[in-house]
Amino acid sequence: MDDATALVTTVARNVRELRERAGLSLGQLAATAGVGKSTLSQLESGNANPSVETLWSIARSLGVPFGRLIETPVPDVRVVRAGEGVQVGSDSAPYRARLLATSARRGSTELYLLEIEPGAARHAEPHIAGVVEHVLVLDGTLRAGPEAASVTLEPGDLASFGGDAPHRYEAVAPGTRALLWMDYA
Repeated sequence: MDDATALVTTVARNVRELRERAGLSLGQLAATAGVGKSTLSQLESGNANPSVETLWSIARSLGVPFGRLIETPVPDVRVVRAGEGVQVGSDSAPYRARLLATSARRGSTELYLLEIEPGAARHAEPHIAGVVEHVLVLDGTLRAGPEAASVTLEPGDLASFGGDAPHRYEAVAPGTRALLWMDYA
């Protein structure tokens, strides 16, 4: 499935689910988002390729982050390989956005630059409940994730996992650098 088809399918499922969860009819959401009811119907049926402007309007009307409309359901450990991720274009500018990670949580976040050399793994104890860690490898090779399900990541790869269980970080190559984003519920 190509990026455009994946985007259309994902948006269709998410918009319908979020609209129904909010208890809104097609007409109500279309009116508050400032889009045509037929446009919204086509989006929900998977027959339209939405622009970033249309999606922002719908997200605002639903009171959800933009990424919630284009994200796919994720397993316990989510890996985004270099070049992967749903892309969204703009009708009004030469602009493309590639979704790497989203969070519907409200709370604190922390961003770290990790510099790790091969040797012993860093075994981390569980953080407070609800913490999600996102690790994006910049250079080298990193093995990271929950102790029972860690994954090997190359430059450009992203893994997201619950930080409220034992997890690890281990450089596989010299000069490994990564960004770590900690998302507290």
